[in-house]
Amino acid sequence: MLIDMTLEKYISESASGSPTPGGGSVCALAGALGASLSSMVGEITLKKELDKDEREHMEGLLKKCKSLIERLEKGVDADPAVFDKVMDAYHMAKISDEDKSARSKAIQKALKEASDLPYQTALLCLDVMDMSIDMLNSGNKSAASDASVAGFLGYAGLNGALYNVKINLKNIKDVDYVNKMKSNVDDLISKSEMLISKLKSLSSDMIG
Repeated sequence: MLIDMTLEKYISESASGSPTPGGGSVCALAGALGASLSSMVGEITLKKELDKDEREHMEGLLKKCKSLIERLEKGVDADPAVFDKVMDAYHMAKISDEDKSARSKAIQKALKEASDLPYQTALLCLDVMDMSIDMLNSGNKSAASDASVAGFLGYAGLNGALYNVKINLKNIKDVDYVNKMKSNVDDLISKSEMLISKLKSLSSDMIG
């Protein structure tokens, strides 16, 4: 599994001529790293003297961080698996009419999976951005730069994942699915732009 590779090996595989791990896997990893940084900020914060409400709030944020990390880690390996399904579908026989019909259906199904997965990654990365803002507001101020980096990683992961959605939508014939997904993508972009603006403003106030 990719997630079990050393960092050096993963980077080497990404840099190779192999199509996997590709952008989708890297986006999930970026989001996971962002959530990890927020978790670090939370752990540092818990070492301070906090009142009961502050401690409970931070412990709640940390639980959310751990959930985000786990779910995004799964995306690191899920993306190449979905890519393989798409390639397998395109390599199906297309001799008879029955072959062609079965191949077309398999391609369309695989392309939808290849759109759904990065969309889910983008949703999680939006949560990573939101978490970074929570950590900037509630976390140890000495780790404000780390909380900021967490949000920027989430932003990068989200935007990259949405480009993966868009490229697959170009070949999907289900018009209703495509229109709905395009609307979802636009909504996520709008939300992410509001969060990145807030993140930059908070970071500037705290870091300069």
